Amino acid sequence: MRRLVIAPHMDDESLGCGGLLAKHPEDSTVVVVTQSGDDRRAEHARAMELLGVTDTRCLEYVDGTTQQFMSELVGRIDDVMADVQPDEVYLPFPSLHQDHIGVYEAGMRSARLSMSPGHWVPNSVLVYDIAVYDVNLYPSDLRWNVFESLTEEQADLKAAACAAYASENPGGAHPMNSIKEIAATVGHMRKVEFAEQYALVRQVRR
Repeated sequence: MRRLVIAPHMDDESLGCGGLLAKHPEDSTVVVVTQSGDDRRAEHARAMELLGVTDTRCLEYVDGTTQQFMSELVGRIDDVMADVQPDEVYLPFPSLHQDHIGVYEAGMRSARLSMSPGHWVPNSVLVYDIAVYDVNLYPSDLRWNVFESLTEEQADLKAAACAAYASENPGGAHPMNSIKEIAATVGHMRKVEFAEQYALVRQVRR
C-alpha cells in the first residue's frame, strides 16, 4: 500500500496525518507544496525523522501563491503521482487558508480519470483534518467518515512531530498544544483510544 500525503505547508502533514505517517512510515511519501525558509525546513526534517518518513519532497512554491499557478501545480502533482503511484492520496481540507484550498483543488484535479497515457489514478482519495483551522469557507459535501485508529505511541509521535514546528506554535491554549488530546477525543467517539479523522472522496476496492 503506497500512501501519498500532499501538504500545503511544512507542518500540515503532521497536523493532519502525523498518526497515519507514524503508523506507516515505510509506505508513505510526503510532498509539501510551499517552502517557508530554512528554519521551517529544519523543523520539517526533524518532524519527518520523528515519524520515520524518509521519502519527502518540496515543490518550492511561495506561501500564499498556489492558486495563482493552478495549471502548473496540477502538472507537478501529476508528475509526483506518476512517480510514486500511490494507492491512497491524502489532501488537506479546503478550509480557511488559500493554500489549503489551492492544494485541495490541484490534488483533486490530479486524481482525475484522464485520457492521457501514463496518468496515474489512485484507488482512494481522502481529505485530512487540520484542527487549527475551524472555519470552513469552501462549499463542499465532505464529511468525516473514515477514522484511522492509533496506538498511544503513534499519538505521541504525532504530538512530537507537531511540537517540532516551534516557529509555528503560538503557545498557550491552541490545537497545536493539544494534539494527543484531540486524537483521544476523536478516538473515544469511535471506541478506540486514539484516532485521526478523514473524509473519503473516492474508493475503488480491487
